[in-house]
Amino acid sequence: MKAAVLRELKSPLVIEKDISIPEFGPKDVLIRVKQCGICVTDVRIASGARPVGELPFIMGHEGVGIVEEIGSEVSNFVKGDRVLMDPLVSCGMCKNCSAGRDNICENRKLIGISPGVQGVYAEYGVIPERNLYGLTDDVSYSDGVLITSNLASAFHGARRVDFKASETACIYGVGAIGKLLALVLKAFGASLIIGVVRSEKSLKAAETFGLDYLINSKKEDPVKQVKELTEGKGVDVGFEVAGKHEVILQAIASTRAGGRTCILGVPFYHVIMDFEDELGFFREICEKEATIINSWGYVRQEFPMMINMVKKGLIDFSPCRTKIIPIEEVNEGLKLNEEGLYTRVIIGF
Repeated sequence: MKAAVLRELKSPLVIEKDISIPEFGPKDVLIRVKQCGICVTDVRIASGARPVGELPFIMGHEGVGIVEEIGSEVSNFVKGDRVLMDPLVSCGMCKNCSAGRDNICENRKLIGISPGVQGVYAEYGVIPERNLYGLTDDVSYSDGVLITSNLASAFHGARRVDFKASETACIYGVGAIGKLLALVLKAFGASLIIGVVRSEKSLKAAETFGLDYLINSKKEDPVKQVKELTEGKGVDVGFEVAGKHEVILQAIASTRAGGRTCILGVPFYHVIMDFEDELGFFREICEKEATIINSWGYVRQEFPMMINMVKKGLIDFSPCRTKIIPIEEVNEGLKLNEEGLYTRVIIGF
């Protein structure tokens, strides 16, 4: 089979055409990959910022495709079924899995990310049956790619804070996940959604995603603007999706007393919660009785919910800008992903 292979860190992926089709076990499904999204995590892996163990390695964790073969114990799928994958492989037996929180499974692995767990930058991939969900013909493969990771992360964040209809929200960082979070909050019945970006380019890219107001934090004080838009109170829920420690503080400061702040972004460096004055922590955390919630990944039970909402048009991907490229252009795709021009750059087979 053809695959894009990481053979050396900080070097272009190598397109190889004679990779053996992977073997699969009794509970596994061999899928013929139709599309796979390119994620910022893949960029970090290729650069060496996120270790994946021994090379060579095949990345790719946002796959959709068609069932090619099934293991002897597989009962929910047959050859020809259209499917999307949940890349998070959990044990199903630990305390967290038993509580329905497989995203923090004690033994979790991520397809195309965890050391030794090969991904789907390839024509074929092996996925456990319990990590596959059926796609009907009215959900496109590209929409399936958007569901697998970006929408899933946004959807889980909204559920983590128990977001309710008529509540107000501010999204700090309207990028790949932040844009889809806006779609989710709109579907959940938000009465006001404010987005905060850091450039005119990002502001322009976010204009079609249903946000009521957009603030360029390079030109305006975002906390002051959020307060002005909410009668001085702040929003019910502040979402931090940028992964920057200063933005975490802004999201907290933009949240009303008794509200919730959700940290969705992933800062890959030493984070210091350095408030601007000695009373900052008291004012923004203690006195407001603030609830700060972290959101990590997604859980199994959310996939059927998301697929159903997309099918019904409750979550509408029409504002999303995607670009489908052949696998031979994967290295250009990794660069495009960093530029942020597209909601998702997708490898098509």
